[in-house]
Amino acid sequence: MDKPSTVTSNHYGQPNLSRLIDTALRDARLLNQTLDHKLISAIDQFHIGGLRATMDMIRLANFMPQDLVLDIGCGIGGPSRTIASECNCKVTGVDLDLGYCKAARSISKSLRLSNQTHFIQANALNLPFEDRSYDAVWTQHITMNISNKNALWREFYRVLKPSGKLLMYEVTCTSDDKEKIKYPTPWASKSEDSFLENIHNYKESLNKCGFFIEHLEDVSSIAKSSIKSVIERIKQNGQHKPGLEIVLGDRFSVMMENLLDSLNGDQLNVVRLLAAKSS
Repeated sequence: MDKPSTVTSNHYGQPNLSRLIDTALRDARLLNQTLDHKLISAIDQFHIGGLRATMDMIRLANFMPQDLVLDIGCGIGGPSRTIASECNCKVTGVDLDLGYCKAARSISKSLRLSNQTHFIQANALNLPFEDRSYDAVWTQHITMNISNKNALWREFYRVLKPSGKLLMYEVTCTSDDKEKIKYPTPWASKSEDSFLENIHNYKESLNKCGFFIEHLEDVSSIAKSSIKSVIERIKQNGQHKPGLEIVLGDRFSVMMENLLDSLNGDQLNVVRLLAAKSS
């Protein structure tokens, strides 16, 4: 996200995104299903593991109803709506892509969650918020797009209240040898647009910024199982059951296969982390 917005938008952007999402919502209504955040989780949880991974993070976060949560790189707002619905929190989502923000607002309106969720276009390295504004900062698969991790941590630290929580669910590399990682991936079309870092550097730089790591867990095995299920669904169901291919288009299957290969080859891992700002 510290790259020019055209780089990120060219990778994540999908023409007629709002129309595609409206079609998915309409199909759900035609099936006479109750329209809630869980029903559309296949298309609005833009990360490995989908809704299950978000719920696991929510349990780790232990949010209170009065908490103000900032979702960085919110995409079309799935996790923001899940937090709002499950924890009765107010959530602000930010994303570089204006199309995603518009889609997020539209979906929240359809689900009657506009009062609890708010989406704005913003850069994670220059957030338009006052110091000490939020009780928690939340990220899922966004740090791979940001080269200047230290600047990102400083901005997180700035907007968090004293003792505020930082929750991260991220893909990391296992060494400095990144040449074996296959592209495209869900976050980058080529290696030049991917800014992977190993978890040891994450821990060291977060500590230097003033965060205390309270929980760190490698969830790669769970991630691999989830990716396998997605690949199998695409092969079996084709276009009959929409998923994140609505957002990433026809490249999505190849991206997921490349990601699985790199996880199986131990070039990548997936981690869940909870840190706290000093009081």
